[in-house]
Amino acid sequence: MKKQLIIIPAYQPLESLVPLTKDIFNYFENVLVIDDGGGEKYAHIFTQLKDMGAIIVTHAINQGKGRALKSAINYCLLNPEIAKAGVITVDADGQHRPADIVKVADAMEQNPNDVVLGCRAFDTENVPWRSRMGNGISRKVYKWTCGINVSDTQTGLRGLPFSFLEIAARCEGEKYEYETNMLLDIKTNKVNITEVTIETVYENNNESSHFNPVRDSIRIYSIILKYSFASLFSALIDYIIFIIAHACGAKIMMATYIARACSCLINFTLNKNVVFQGKGNSAVQLAKYLVLVVISGTISGWAVTNLSALIPAVAPVIIKVPVEIILYLFNYTVQRTLIFSDKE
Repeated sequence: MKKQLIIIPAYQPLESLVPLTKDIFNYFENVLVIDDGGGEKYAHIFTQLKDMGAIIVTHAINQGKGRALKSAINYCLLNPEIAKAGVITVDADGQHRPADIVKVADAMEQNPNDVVLGCRAFDTENVPWRSRMGNGISRKVYKWTCGINVSDTQTGLRGLPFSFLEIAARCEGEKYEYETNMLLDIKTNKVNITEVTIETVYENNNESSHFNPVRDSIRIYSIILKYSFASLFSALIDYIIFIIAHACGAKIMMATYIARACSCLINFTLNKNVVFQGKGNSAVQLAKYLVLVVISGTISGWAVTNLSALIPAVAPVIIKVPVEIILYLFNYTVQRTLIFSDKE
C-alpha cells in the first residue's frame, strides 16, 4: 500500500466519487476529501466516503478549489504523521484513474524532493474544446510570461512532497487560479518538476467541472493583467509628459528621455512589488531596470525620429503608439528573465 495521502477537493460531486474513492483505497492507505460547501443535497456522498475510511474536512459554504486544497494542506501540517510521504491531489470528477495516481506516487518515491505533475495529452479526440484551448493558451502564456515550461499547466493531479506543503499553504488564490499560482511558487522556490504522462479522461464531456472559462481565466492570467495595467498606467504618464515636452520645444529624443525618467520609477515599483513580486536586491534590480529604460528609450526615440522623417504627414505622437506596443513585449521579456528573475 502506498503511503502518500490522497487529497480530493469536491464541490457538489457526482455519485461516481464513491466508487473512485473505493478504488483508490485499494492502492493508498489514506484519503482526505474536502466537502467544499456542497450542502445537505450531497451530504450522503461524504457520509459514504467517511464510512469507507476517508477523512472528511467540511466547509460550511463553497469557498473554491484553491481554498479547499489549502484547507487540506493545513490539516496535513497540523497532522504531519499522515503526510510525511507527501500528498497527491486528485480531481473529484473522475479524470484521474487510480493507475495514474499510482504512477505519480512511484515518481514521488523516485524523486522525493520534486513536485510531480500528472500531465495529459491534448491531441486526442475526446478532449473538450475548452480544455484543449485553455491548456494550449496557458502553456504558451506561462512559458513566455513566467518562464514555466510544463506540458499541462492545469492538471489537478499533483504530487507534493511534505517539504513543499508550507509553501503550498501560503500560495495565493482561492479558486482555480491557485493551481497556476502554485506553478509560480514552484519556480520562485526553485523546486524541480517531474512530469508523468497520464490517460486523458473526460467524463460526460467534463460537464461536472465548475471551471468558468471567462471568470477563472481572468484569475489564472492575473500576472499578465497586472503587468498590462502597470505598463498602461506608466505609458499614459510617459505619453502625456512626452506630448508636453515636445510641445515645449524639446526634440523627440530629449522629450523621450524626459518622459521615460518620470515614468520609470512608477513602473519599476509596480512591476517589482505587484507584478513579478521580486525578492532580490532592489538596488541591483533598479540599476538593471534603469539600463533597460535607457536602451528602451533610445530605441523608441530613434524609431520615432526616423519614422517621422519617413512619414512626415503623421505626427510623432501618433507614430509613438505602435513603437511602444512593440517595446511593451520587449520590456516584459527583459524584466522577467533578467531583472526580476529568481536566479541569484
